[in-house]
Amino acid sequence: MRKDLQGTPVYRPPGSQYLNLANNENFYATWWYEVLGGQMDDIVKALPFHQYGTASYEPLIAGYAKYLNLAPEQVLPAPGSDSLIPLLINALSEHTVLTFDVDFFRYGQFAKILKRKHVTVPTAGGVDGLIDAAAEQQADVIFFSNPNNPLGILQKRDALVKLLDSVDCYVVIDEAYAEYANESVADLVTKYPKLLVMRTLSKAWGLARLRVGFLLADADLIQYVSAVRGPFSLSDLNANIATAALAYEHLMRASVEETIQTRTCFIEFLQAYDLTVLPSASNFVFVQAADARAIAAQVLADGIALAAFDSGLRITIGTLAQMERLQNSLAKYLPSAK
Repeated sequence: MRKDLQGTPVYRPPGSQYLNLANNENFYATWWYEVLGGQMDDIVKALPFHQYGTASYEPLIAGYAKYLNLAPEQVLPAPGSDSLIPLLINALSEHTVLTFDVDFFRYGQFAKILKRKHVTVPTAGGVDGLIDAAAEQQADVIFFSNPNNPLGILQKRDALVKLLDSVDCYVVIDEAYAEYANESVADLVTKYPKLLVMRTLSKAWGLARLRVGFLLADADLIQYVSAVRGPFSLSDLNANIATAALAYEHLMRASVEETIQTRTCFIEFLQAYDLTVLPSASNFVFVQAADARAIAAQVLADGIALAAFDSGLRITIGTLAQMERLQNSLAKYLPSAK
């Protein structure tokens, strides 16, 4: 075993006995069995399970390309966008990976596992910090989530265009929560051959258990990454279920609107306690609190799991009833409302 990796904490999600508001899932997407249940027999019967299959995923690629108005050759499906992170670090870098200092922890973790130099810049500095550091550190690839996870803040499109015009390295933008932000740079992969965008069906689409994500990029780059990855990476069963699910974009959009409305109500509750809530373009909020871990422990005792960080709490937006339950718990531990 590598000494530098010994002691890496094992992620253990909260047990099923808890209301889990730590994983940023779409709690309004409860209709999948209702709309897909009748198709499942046909989907299963169409697969000879003793064979690997073609691993071409053509219907899924075509469906997702249509959803984002891209060419099919610009889309590569993957078993969850999280699987793309080590693949892209390996395929696109030899030395240095650049990220924000507050961002999805797996970027830095995989950089360490793959023995790359990991450089961070303050998230508050935005793209200007990335531009300066990319030149100073001769970065091979920049990784960041937009909206940011765990903060929920959004780098605007004009800032991202400035970044793409200013650096010569690869830029990987993780748009896991793009449907909540209603903003994307996926359409720019045609213009910028070193831009790669990661997307997922796990968040707004409410299909977390399928583990289906996508890489969007220039066609030549998609072909290169696909060759490096190799075949049979994604289950045909999951791919076919995901293909069928893409026909229900209207349900996804409606659930996004419900989540945003519930988010607004929950932010008003938090602000009544004079708490600082960062602007959110996602299905969660980040509440600044020095005693975040203590609050999370108290709420966990009430059967609700939150994601605690040194500087605050990341709280997934559930249904109205779930958020009322959380509010009743929080109200016991927070100072009196204004």
